[in-house]
Amino acid sequence: MIVNKNIAPKYALIVDKLNAYANNFFGVPKARLLYDVSFKVPTGTICAFIGHNGAGKTTTVKSCLGLRPIKSGRIVINGIDGLNILSRAEVGYIPEKGNNEKITARDFLRIVGAFHHLSAEEVDRKANQLLKFFQMHTDRLNIRMNKLSSGQNKIISIIQAFLSNPKLIIADEPTDNLDPETRDLFWNFIQKYHHEHPETTFFLITHNLDEIEKYTDYLIFLDHGYVKKEMPYDRSAGLRNKYRNLRTKWYS
Repeated sequence: MIVNKNIAPKYALIVDKLNAYANNFFGVPKARLLYDVSFKVPTGTICAFIGHNGAGKTTTVKSCLGLRPIKSGRIVINGIDGLNILSRAEVGYIPEKGNNEKITARDFLRIVGAFHHLSAEEVDRKANQLLKFFQMHTDRLNIRMNKLSSGQNKIISIIQAFLSNPKLIIADEPTDNLDPETRDLFWNFIQKYHHEHPETTFFLITHNLDEIEKYTDYLIFLDHGYVKKEMPYDRSAGLRNKYRNLRTKWYS
């Protein structure tokens, strides 16, 4: 399914009855990781995808990105069926862990840019602008990815996700390994980018409730492979007690 690209779909990401399994998971021959996971992320929101360690968040994200084969369920990205490779053409992905390739950060960004049909000059210009925003020296581009600090590596991962001005940003713990000042810069950048591109949707895996309370406006709770709740989030509502009460209710 492909929709008119000039009209933003109501939902940037739709996951419908997604199931996932793993072989030899803690000794289990075929362990089930996701149970009919279904949710819809409204276009233009900053959505937090939260849950305990091992809940299945990263498995869900990798399924959405085509990094994990979908054996059961359906995914729609920006109005395009997830089985169509075009669905990921306007998606930016910030992985949890940095890239340890033995190539320079500049070459890494140019390779990513080439996938989006960007010239080396366009990539360098955009990279320099973003490096300046994140207060990182441009000479870091000449250092191999596996030699950068974890925080600098994460900044390069953030930059590559925004090279093509994507309509959907999927980020797995985007502020991990960032110092407090750079975390603030990251969220300042997200707010600025969202203001300039209001139809862009952010889908963020995070355990940082302080950041969720301050910046997000939609929540999806995943618990042991089940979507327990999804809802718009009023930032004045106070998430900590709500999350604690929900987890207590689920376990009881």
